[in-house]
Amino acid sequence: MNATDGYIFKREYWVGDSRDGVIINGDGYHFFRMLPVGLILEAYEMYENEEGDEVVTPLPEMNNVHWINDLGFKDLEDLDEIDEREFSRIKKRSGQQPQV
Repeated sequence: MNATDGYIFKREYWVGDSRDGVIINGDGYHFFRMLPVGLILEAYEMYENEEGDEVVTPLPEMNNVHWINDLGFKDLEDLDEIDEREFSRIKKRSGQQPQV
């Protein structure tokens, strides 16, 4: 199975505090590699700092969390669809190696 077989790539806009504590009452995005049924396989948080640089942090606590069953959403409609290239770009910014 290659990286796109059976996977979907989604993005969620967030408002609040960043996971790393640098941004308070800010905003950014969560990026997910998921199964179509809603199971999150990989997750990253991204925001821009005051200098305009993207800061990306892995969210390993979201791995194997189900968007619908565990988080209580009724479907995936609140998530923006993105392509694998955008997800890989964010993953690379986190220092993680993209899957081939």
